[in-house]
Amino acid sequence: MPTQVSSPRSSSSPSSDSSEDGRFLPGTLLGDRYRIISLLGAGGMGEVYRATDLRLGQAVALKFLPEEASRDPKTLARFNNEVKIARQVAHPNVCRVYDIGEVEGLAYLSMEYVDGEDLNSLLRRIGRLPSDKAIEISRKLCAGLAAAHDKGVLHRDLKPANIMIDGRGHVLITDFGLAGVMGQIEGLEARNGTPGYMSLEQLAGTEVSAQSDVFALGVVLYEMFTGKRPYTAKTRAELMRLTGEGKPASPRSIVKDIDPAVETVILRCLDPDPRRRPSSALAVSAALPGGDPLAAALAAGETPSPQMVAESGEKCGMGSKAAFGWMAAVILGLAAVTFVRERVNVLAKIPFDQPPEVLAQKSREILTQLGYGDGGKYSASGFAYRVPVLRYMLRQMPGDPWPRLAKGRPAGMRFWYRSSSFPLAPQQTGPLMHVTISDPPPDVAGMTDVMVDPQGRLLAFTAVPPDYTATTNQPHAPPWNTLFQAAGLDIARFRPVDSRWTPPAMADARAAWDGSYSENPDIPIHIEAAAFQGKPVFFVQYGPWMQPPRPGAPPEGRSPGDLVYLILQLVVVLGSIPFARYNLQMGRGDTHGAFRLGLFATALNLAAWIIGGTHVGNASEGDLFFMACMHAVFGGVTLALTYISFEPFVRRKWPQTIISWSRIMAGKFRDPVVGKETLIGTAIGLVLELIGLCGMLVHRAVGTPSLDLSTSELALMGARQMTGLYLWLGSDTLFKSLGILFLLFLARTLLRKQWLAAGLLIIVLAGVSAPNLPNPLVAWPTYIVMFSVMVLTLMYFGLWALVRAIFTTSLLGAFPLTTNLSAWYGWAAVFTMIAVLGPAVVGFRTSLAGQRLFRVMDE
Repeated sequence: MPTQVSSPRSSSSPSSDSSEDGRFLPGTLLGDRYRIISLLGAGGMGEVYRATDLRLGQAVALKFLPEEASRDPKTLARFNNEVKIARQVAHPNVCRVYDIGEVEGLAYLSMEYVDGEDLNSLLRRIGRLPSDKAIEISRKLCAGLAAAHDKGVLHRDLKPANIMIDGRGHVLITDFGLAGVMGQIEGLEARNGTPGYMSLEQLAGTEVSAQSDVFALGVVLYEMFTGKRPYTAKTRAELMRLTGEGKPASPRSIVKDIDPAVETVILRCLDPDPRRRPSSALAVSAALPGGDPLAAALAAGETPSPQMVAESGEKCGMGSKAAFGWMAAVILGLAAVTFVRERVNVLAKIPFDQPPEVLAQKSREILTQLGYGDGGKYSASGFAYRVPVLRYMLRQMPGDPWPRLAKGRPAGMRFWYRSSSFPLAPQQTGPLMHVTISDPPPDVAGMTDVMVDPQGRLLAFTAVPPDYTATTNQPHAPPWNTLFQAAGLDIARFRPVDSRWTPPAMADARAAWDGSYSENPDIPIHIEAAAFQGKPVFFVQYGPWMQPPRPGAPPEGRSPGDLVYLILQLVVVLGSIPFARYNLQMGRGDTHGAFRLGLFATALNLAAWIIGGTHVGNASEGDLFFMACMHAVFGGVTLALTYISFEPFVRRKWPQTIISWSRIMAGKFRDPVVGKETLIGTAIGLVLELIGLCGMLVHRAVGTPSLDLSTSELALMGARQMTGLYLWLGSDTLFKSLGILFLLFLARTLLRKQWLAAGLLIIVLAGVSAPNLPNPLVAWPTYIVMFSVMVLTLMYFGLWALVRAIFTTSLLGAFPLTTNLSAWYGWAAVFTMIAVLGPAVVGFRTSLAGQRLFRVMDE
C-alpha cells in the first residue's frame, strides 16, 4: 500500500512535493540505500522527505530530527520510543514504521509513504466533510485507534494533522511521537499533546487513558462534521475551563443535517468525565449510523481484535416473553432431572440413612472391639462405590436388580475410615489431592483401614502389625467371632474352609469361611481373616464379583472410552502447542486474554485444593502445597495455550461464537447478552443431564439396566469438600469447553467443511462414554444426541452458552439431588438446586436489560 507521513508540525502540506530546499537536495543518496526525491514538510520536530528505498524498490518517507535534537539524549530516547511503540501496531488504518537509523549524525526513521494529504490540510481547503464521507473516515479512524489500544498503546496526539488520506480514500493514523504504553505515563509526561485536542484529565496532567484518546477522537469528529473545533481558547487555563464545563455548541446548531446519532456520540466523546465517554473506539464506531465494525472487518478480510468482537453483535438480551420461557424451562428441567434421578441413581436404590459422622463413629467402635482402641492421632474417611458388586448385580444376576440392592446386602456403597499415628498425606497428584481408600498406601506400622456398609456393618479391615515385637508368649486365639459380630453376620451360617486369599500384612493365624447373606441367600460369600499375635489384622468379605486373577494375566486396564478420552486430551494439549507458537510469532494471539484465563484457572485449581483438599499439620504440608501449585500452574498454562492456539482463527472465521465470551473476558459480566447465554446455557445443561438419565431408563426398558454412579463421593463428605469440588468443576468445565472448540477448529481445518467437522466431532466425543455402557444400541444413540446438543449449542449460541451447559450438567451429575430433603444429605441437594437456579435467575434478570419483569401482556 503506497503511503506517506508528514511531521505533525509541518509548515507545508504533504499533499504534494515541496519545492523548498531542505537539508538534503533531491537525488542525494543516504547510506547507500535511500535516494531523496523531495522534501515533504519541515517544522519544529524535524523534516520529512520522500525517498526511494533502493534495496526494496519502494517509496518511503524519512523523518529526520533537527540537528540540536539529534544531540539531545531525551529527544533521541523519545524518537526511539516512537519507533518501538509504533511497530507494535499493525493495522491497515495505522501508518507502518519500518526502521530507525542514522546518517551524518542525524537520527531518522523510515515509514510508509502515503500519496495524499493530511486531514488538517483537507479541512482547510473544503471546510468540512460531507456526512457520508465523514462517517466512512470516522469508522476507519476508530478501527486504527482500537488496534493501537488493543496493543496497549495510547496515541496522545490524535488530531487532523496526524491523519493521512491518500487518493483512494485510505485513512491512516500517523506520528506516534508522543505515544505511550497504558499505565506507564506519569507526572508531567501526562500533559504532553496538542491543546485543543486534549481531554481535561490530560490538560491537568492527572491521568492518560484510552478515554483520553476517545476525547481527541471526538474533537476530530466534531471538526470533520462541522468544520470547527468544539472549544476555542487563547490560554491553557481558559481551555481547561471550557473543557471542564463540557458544553460545546451542538454540532446540529452548526450544520443542520447532521444525523442525531452522530451528534450524540460526538458529545459523549467530549464528556469531561472519562467514565461517561464511550468505553472504546470500537464503541464509537458501533454508535455511528449503520455501524458494525465486526462485519466491516470481516468483509475486508481482516482479523477483528478481541475488543472489536466484544463490542459487536447484539446489545440487548431478550424480550420478557422469551426470558420467562427460558426461565420456566430451567425450573421444569430441574424438576424433571430430580424426578428421573430418583429412579436411576444408586443412592436412591440402596439403604443410605447414616451420615458420615455416624459411620466414622461406628468405625472407631469397631476398632476398639478389635483391640485398636488407641487408634491413631490422624484419620481420614470417605465414601466409595462398590463398582464390581453393582456390575455383578446388574449383569450377572437374573431379574430386576433394584429389590436386591434395596436389601442392603451385598452393599453397593462402602464407607472407609483410615487411622494412623502419622499424618495421612496423599502421594498422588489429582484435582483436590485428598486422601483416598488406597492413597497413601497402608505401609506404616499401626495404620488401620476399616470399611463398613451404609448401615455401619464391617465389610473389610486391615491393620499393619508393628515393625518389632519383643513378646515371646504364645498368642491367644484370634477373636474371629468378634469380626463376625462387627460385620452383622451369624457365624453359624458359615462353614470353615481352607484359606485361599493371601493377607496383605504379616499374620501368624489365618481362617476362612463360606456361606451367604440371609438377605440374599443365593449369592455365595467367602470370608477371609488373619491375625497376628492374637489381634486381627485382616478381614474381607468376598463374593462372586471378586475373582482371583488368572496366572500371568495383565491387570485390568482402561476401558475403551477412557482411552478415547486420553487420546483427545493429548490431541488438545499437544496439538495446541504448534498453533499457539504460530499465533504468538505472528503477534495476533489474544495474549492478555490468555494470561487472564490461565491465571483464573490456576487460582481456581489452587483454591479448590486449599478449601477441599487434604491438609496435614507437619512438614508434609509444604510438599502438598508444592504439588498443588504445580498441578494448578500446569492446568492454567495448558488452558492458556489451548485458548491462544485457536482463538485468533475463531475470531477471524466465527467471531459470533465468542462475542459474549469476549465480553466476559473484558469484565462485562452484567452484559444483557451474557445474561441471555447464561440462562440458555443453564437450560441446555439440564437437557443434557436429562438425555443421559433417560438413556439409563431406556436401558432398563430393554432389559439391560444401568445405574447412575455420577454423584461424587466428595460431595457427600461435607461443605468443605463440596466447595472444593465446585471450584474444581469450574476449571474442568473451562478445559472441556475450550477443548471441544479446539477439536472443532482442528476438524474444520482438516475437513474444510464445518458440518462434516461437527459430525466427526460428535461421533468421536460419543466414543468417550458410549463404550462404558452395557448396551451399545442404546448407548451410542444416547450420547450422539447428547454431544450433538453440545456442538449445536457452541455453533448457534456461542462458547459461553456451552461453558454454562457443561458446568450445569457436570454439577448435576457430581452433586446429590433428591426430592427427599429430610435425608441427611438433603442440605446438599438444596445447595445443588440453588447452584443451578441462582445463575439462571441472575442471567434471566440481566438478559432483560432493565425491562420491567411483567411486560408479557404489553408485548
